[in-house]
Amino acid sequence: MTRLLYMTTINKQYSIGVDVGGTKMNAVLFDGENVIASYLLATPKDNLEHFMIMLKALIEPLQDKANKDKIVIKGIGVGVPGSLDYRENRIIKTGNLPLLDGLKLPANLTGRLGMEEIKIDNDASCFLRAEARLGAGRKINNIFGLTIGTGIGGAWWLNGQIYYGSHGGSGEPGWVVVDYKEGIRLEEAYHKLAQNNPASMAEEAYRGDVLAEKSYQEFGYFLGISLANIVNLIDPELIIIGGGVAESSDLFLSKTKKIMREYIRLPEAKKIKIVKGRLGANAGAIGAALLVS
Repeated sequence: MTRLLYMTTINKQYSIGVDVGGTKMNAVLFDGENVIASYLLATPKDNLEHFMIMLKALIEPLQDKANKDKIVIKGIGVGVPGSLDYRENRIIKTGNLPLLDGLKLPANLTGRLGMEEIKIDNDASCFLRAEARLGAGRKINNIFGLTIGTGIGGAWWLNGQIYYGSHGGSGEPGWVVVDYKEGIRLEEAYHKLAQNNPASMAEEAYRGDVLAEKSYQEFGYFLGISLANIVNLIDPELIIIGGGVAESSDLFLSKTKKIMREYIRLPEAKKIKIVKGRLGANAGAIGAALLVS
């Protein structure tokens, strides 16, 4: 009996998921349902070689734990903040990590880690995949996911999978134009209003700084316009928000919902719920792990 249990443990396959963010990288060892272990490091921005060395250093402790526990790792999934060429497994362009632009990350990692199955995806898609399968969006077929952190990302979950569009560019709310006169996109407005430091701005707002509060209310207005446009286009059942700024959503979300109701066309669609993700800081890494689970 003991031997059979031991053999089951040996043959069980896990995966590693990595969420590459603008300021930190998070990796998890995932068994398909639960995070077994996690590891966190700052994101290097000086040069590509340093980034790859630290990415390897992020993953190796989880590989070591798997080896120690006699666990087979099926593969590694990596979520990155940028647009991807899914045919070539290449990062086209990132907003905050230009050192990764043009990189075929799976091929680079394979040589460093000796792991054959390595997949990449957009970080917002990873967040939404995790929340749709295991978190706030379980059993819902049409979900829009929004991540607000260093930048603004988005993804569309439709009928059990991420919908990427014809060229892999679906689900980019940060590119919605919110000031037509000046041609300013939502993400540009967000950076301007938050002065490129949303955490500091949120802290000031909570302390009662009127200008900081006003900035977040203005962001809530622009976000409401953007999400109303998205709802009018794809009519999702639910919107899930995540990212570091989601924790400060009480500063802007009521304004967002009010503006959405004004600009959404269908009366039933005006009732759409906006909820925070349930999986916390590991959501993106879990969604990356699910790429190979």
